[in-house]
Amino acid sequence: MPVLEQERLDIDKYVEVLREFLRQPSISAQDRGVKECAQMLGEIMNRFGISSKLVPVKDGQPVVFGELRSRRADRTLLIYDHYDVQPPEPLDEWRHHPFSADLEGERIWSRGASDSKGNILAYLAAADIILRRDNELPINLKFIFEGEEEIGSPHLPEFVEMNKHLLKADAVVCCDGGLDPSGSPVISLGLKGILYVEMRCSAAKTDLHSSRAPLVANPAWRLVWALNTLKDRNDRIIVTGWFDDVKVPTTSDLEIAGRIPFDEKQLKEEYGVKEFLGGKIGTDALKSLLFDPTCTICGLLTGYTGPKSKTVLPRTAFAKIDFRLVYDQDPDDLLRKLRKHLDAQGFTDIELEIIGRLEPSRTPSTASIATAAAKAARIVYGVEPIIYPNSPGSGPDYLFTKKLKIDSIWTGCAPAFSNAHGPNEFITRSSLVSGIKYAIETIESFADLEL
Repeated sequence: MPVLEQERLDIDKYVEVLREFLRQPSISAQDRGVKECAQMLGEIMNRFGISSKLVPVKDGQPVVFGELRSRRADRTLLIYDHYDVQPPEPLDEWRHHPFSADLEGERIWSRGASDSKGNILAYLAAADIILRRDNELPINLKFIFEGEEEIGSPHLPEFVEMNKHLLKADAVVCCDGGLDPSGSPVISLGLKGILYVEMRCSAAKTDLHSSRAPLVANPAWRLVWALNTLKDRNDRIIVTGWFDDVKVPTTSDLEIAGRIPFDEKQLKEEYGVKEFLGGKIGTDALKSLLFDPTCTICGLLTGYTGPKSKTVLPRTAFAKIDFRLVYDQDPDDLLRKLRKHLDAQGFTDIELEIIGRLEPSRTPSTASIATAAAKAARIVYGVEPIIYPNSPGSGPDYLFTKKLKIDSIWTGCAPAFSNAHGPNEFITRSSLVSGIKYAIETIESFADLEL
């Protein structure tokens, strides 16, 4: 059905609901406001006519589950997203308070605006609009919103395993995505996995005077030497067996990737770099982004880091590292290989702690939900969507594709370069409006398809 004029008149209502949602902090890494945000989200869903409940998670944050039953359809679409957000630090780089949800012209400034509360609101508003317009849904809708995605979804696997019947569906839309810099919606047919670890080394029982360096091992050096064994100067991971299970890119992957517009000049300007790593350009840069496993030092801390000098031999040193994984690498297998590698290199003193793990995922390009979303994108945005064989980012998509055996896509309405995970995150009114329409058309297009 065409999008009604009345829907445009209600945008102020949905903007204000989003701003209310954004003002509630939900920082999972700091356990700040997450449960309160879950409660608020459930209340918003109830306000929109969506039956919801908060499902407690032992030692974790609650899952918000919602459902709308159709009287005329058996088909079910499951909507996944997360209501938790990244920490807002560094605070001094924000032009607006990160939880003020200030509305300035077209932009709503807030942590979580684009990642991913705006996307959640788009699908809730879509359901609200269809219900008010038709007093009925063309399909059944289920909603699962978690509060731990930003820390690796540690409790979601158990939740999914224990609630397979509750989550039974014909397809999944993970609405934690956004738009390409060209303005076209992106539809990802899978995600990279992730293995996030902390490497820690300790020596003396306390920091020592640096003059004791000839006698006592320096954990900082031990850690640096250990890190240096993980990659070569060409940025390739050199842990034995790391690439054994890599199954991408396939011929189909390369065909799909060949249709992706890749404006490297724009990206370099946005990132503030003169060239990409290793001098990659064009297709090679895009293929590396999509299909290469990665090893990234996300944080490194040891010794004295304050002003001027302090001659100290540090007691401890640690690094946080994420490994992005491609299909079909197994994070648990790779963790064992990493431990074996460090031991073989003489670093048995380096402790390994797993912080997060997610498997990579895949959905075929012929999946009905991909067809429905592509049709919806053409209707709303008037352009062809950009199909990614997989996203360079990570998320718990494998729980749907591997554990529940359901086709799943990742898409959304967040503007490109909207500073997700960084200071001054935002979403625009116009992207929210388009996102609501996109959600409506995706639901209705999926309902109309012959499966």
